Amino acid sequence: MRITVTIDQPTGEFQKRLLALLAEHAESVQIDTTWTVERAERYYRSLPARARRIVKEAAIRDGYVAADDLRDDENSSLRGHSGALSRAIARGAMRGHWPETMPSPIEPQGPGFGKVVGYRMPDDLVQTFYTAIANTEKLGRPVDETKLTEAADSIQKLGDILKTRPGKKRTTEE
Repeated sequence: MRITVTIDQPTGEFQKRLLALLAEHAESVQIDTTWTVERAERYYRSLPARARRIVKEAAIRDGYVAADDLRDDENSSLRGHSGALSRAIARGAMRGHWPETMPSPIEPQGPGFGKVVGYRMPDDLVQTFYTAIANTEKLGRPVDETKLTEAADSIQKLGDILKTRPGKKRTTEE
């Protein structure tokens, strides 16, 4: 038997009880770390432009993009790109989009120090990410949905403050 459970924004007590139940049966519990098109879209949209380019080029080129194909000129650096790729994984886990143990869909290739020689995406993820990127780009510029949600919340909060009747004391929470 296979059971898939998705819970959006569980209360603290519920989450605590569910995790305790799962811990009791840990030998039977498997965490889903599969890259789906939906997860790949979220990941891609959450990346800064330079890191998005790495993922896109790797997907287009059947899983591998040479560093020289990403550099604007022979002396330009790709320093910092790998950090953005791994931070996106951590952010997605923190937001509940995938588990903390989600594997990175792309890894830098190289001698382990100095300039990387390229980036590799596992063969089984190439089509998933190719589809996710195509879906995202159909909509136009890739957008991080979380930023839109945060902006909408801020606008709503401002609207609530502006609706407050004159003379009514505003609190700092407003």
